Amino acid sequence: YVEILYPLLNTLPSHPILTNPNWMGCFTNNTQVCEVLYFTGVPVWLVHREEFIPPTMNIVQPVHLTYPDHIVKAVYMENGVAKPFPAI
Repeated sequence: YVEILYPLLNTLPSHPILTNPNWMGCFTNNTQVCEVLYFTGVPVWLVHREEFIPPTMNIVQPVHLTYPDHIVKAVYMENGVAKPFPAI
């Protein structure tokens, strides 16, 4: 993050760079966040309601999002101090 992504976030490229296939990526419903991550090469999926999808958009396969209940959502602690990971 510090060596690769952070410099790109500070100086956004003028055109999208190649996506890094080794990164997990993210889902967002914020178009500005989606654009920034897309330009920095982060795999990103823009999630929005069906009525906001323009008829000209190329949709390969629609999916229904589910929310797994087995994911740990606790904040990382170090020496009793909460150290959340930075949001990007």
